[in-house]
Amino acid sequence: MGIDGWIAVAILVLAAVVFVRKWAPPEVVALGIPVLLAIAGIFPDPLTALQGFGNPAVIALGAIFVVGAGLQSSGIAALFARMILRVSGQNEWKILTLLMSCTAAVSGFMSNAASTALFLPTAVTVSRRALIAPSRLLLPMASAAVLGGTLTVVGTPPNLLISQFLEGRTGTPFSIFRFTMIGIPLVVAGILYTLTIGRKLLPKRSHEERMRDADLPEDLAVNYGFTRNLSRMRIPPESTVAGQTIAESGIRSRHGLLVVLVHRRKGLVSRYLDPKPDLVLQPGDFLYIEGDDESAWRFAEEEGLQFGLAGPGAIERILGRGHTLAEVSIAPRSPAVGKTLAELRFRDHHGLNVVSFWRQGKSIPDSANTTLEVGDTLLVSGPTTHVVRLQSDSDYIVLTDQSEAIDVGRAPRALSILLVAVLPPILGIAPLAISALAAAILMIGSGCLSIEEARRSIEWKVVLLIAGTLPLGLALETTGVAALAAHALLGATLPLGAPAVIGSLFFLAAVISVTSSNSAAAVIIAPIAAEVATRGALGLETALLAVAYGCSCAFILPMAQWNLMVMAPGGYQARDFFRFGIGLSLVMGATVVGLLSIRPG
Repeated sequence: MGIDGWIAVAILVLAAVVFVRKWAPPEVVALGIPVLLAIAGIFPDPLTALQGFGNPAVIALGAIFVVGAGLQSSGIAALFARMILRVSGQNEWKILTLLMSCTAAVSGFMSNAASTALFLPTAVTVSRRALIAPSRLLLPMASAAVLGGTLTVVGTPPNLLISQFLEGRTGTPFSIFRFTMIGIPLVVAGILYTLTIGRKLLPKRSHEERMRDADLPEDLAVNYGFTRNLSRMRIPPESTVAGQTIAESGIRSRHGLLVVLVHRRKGLVSRYLDPKPDLVLQPGDFLYIEGDDESAWRFAEEEGLQFGLAGPGAIERILGRGHTLAEVSIAPRSPAVGKTLAELRFRDHHGLNVVSFWRQGKSIPDSANTTLEVGDTLLVSGPTTHVVRLQSDSDYIVLTDQSEAIDVGRAPRALSILLVAVLPPILGIAPLAISALAAAILMIGSGCLSIEEARRSIEWKVVLLIAGTLPLGLALETTGVAALAAHALLGATLPLGAPAVIGSLFFLAAVISVTSSNSAAAVIIAPIAAEVATRGALGLETALLAVAYGCSCAFILPMAQWNLMVMAPGGYQARDFFRFGIGLSLVMGATVVGLLSIRPG
């Protein structure tokens, strides 16, 4: 290995360290790789370092994100929720089997994170109606999304990258369903593991975590502590807030209190008003205010209000006037991630007040100025119509039961368009990048998805990560690093037979996927797998499939998006993912090694 090889290894190690230490965003690190390769002169033509941006796999991946978003917005999850409840009743075994099967089937045609987002409200709805704790369903559901990604070539980015690598070597990519022959046994094995060993490892949540089991808005109010901090104040004529708007009164900004509802009487007419910031308070108004007792007493004393307890019927009065409470989770790819509620002007844009903010099972006191993360859960209050409207916003996931109100009329149309993406490559009419792009255009043109929703659906971080790391794989191959790594791997495993070689490729891909990125793992290990095949230890397809399945073995850590999304609604802790995921990882590894050993390709 010459100096170019050592430079390529140095760039790989540097990128890996920055990835793991999180010194910079992954997409920024990935974009820096082509720049370093070009500066180092690894390729005769510096523009070769930019080949990832025109790679058909990258184009196909972006289009598949749009197609998946069209499926998500079409109401297909509501159809599955109704079917699961109708067939399984309250039987946990049946619910787990159907929920995991449906999630895996859909995940074969959209990203793991999108599938988890799609079925998260479904799983919460099913858990509440079947009186089963969400912690018994959400982690298996997210794991099924990962397993489902192994069903097709479009199920997860590494599959597309491995297929593109094969096409570069042989001129023919993997067919859409080449992964299915092992993907189906993997899904079945994962479900069987969950129903037997896995169910015993799923947590039975503590009393504090029962807040997630609420079925009705009244239950949410109790379990989030909303009723404990609710007071009722009357504005007398001499009060300083009389004649001021809610924003001018400083109730939220100076006193940290939240006006939930305003009750106004004019003669015999009694009205309940939405507490908009520009609502002018009048003498005689009754304010329902949420906040700690000390702050409420101080506000009433300083501003001259008559303080009183809300009373046991306050929640019924509030919720019976077109207002409701709902749990809302932050979705992946949401522009809200990395911003605060104050920066988003959440109340102004959505007409809903954030009553409580929870992260990983803990309440966050300063909700307005805390940076949002994927999986954060908000308790919001406001008009029922506003909550229903928020349900259609892909930036947020409403966890309260909305399945009966969702329009599923577009579901058949979206499923038909999915065939436009899948059938042409199967029939040899057009490559996947072209058919997926056509399907994405049809999703927008048919009204299944707006242009803005299509823009937001593309996971640009993943796209940039892949485009930036693809040249690194080529550099490792052309400089001889892949050949050297393959020689070392074969020296350690070849005497033990083909299963050991397959297992080592699977393990290497799984470790890199868990510690950095599954797309990066595919790019780095694919050339090594090809060298292993060149030396006659395995068939090329077998070696590449081992890598692809290893890239999908990501169950044991909560950092992946799909795990973060279920962490708060399920009340999980990091150890729950490890306990459940280590066994599932072993089952997946044994299944892949066993089947690839008896089905060489």
